[in-house]
Amino acid sequence: SDLLMTKWGAPLDVDFQRDASLNQVYCTVMPIAFGQKLKCRHETELDYLMHLQGVVEVLAKYDQLEDFVAFVGSTKKAPKAGTDSVPFRLNLDKDQKRQIL
Repeated sequence: SDLLMTKWGAPLDVDFQRDASLNQVYCTVMPIAFGQKLKCRHETELDYLMHLQGVVEVLAKYDQLEDFVAFVGSTKKAPKAGTDSVPFRLNLDKDQKRQIL
């Protein structure tokens, strides 16, 4: 949460996603809107913080946390509501790609 606030100045959501071909897995940073059910999938701030902790644990488990932090620090892209997310492609082998999602 602090990493995202420092970089972009707003609370942002993070989640794992596959590309359409199912060959790549991304840790994607996207806008979040607390209290707006259509835009926010977390009911409370605590749910949001617990979700972020889970993402950190998965990134650490697959030895991707340091690379993700470096990516956030260096990317020029910015998540924007309704338009843009910031995807970070995870460097995983086939078995890890199956396990992560």
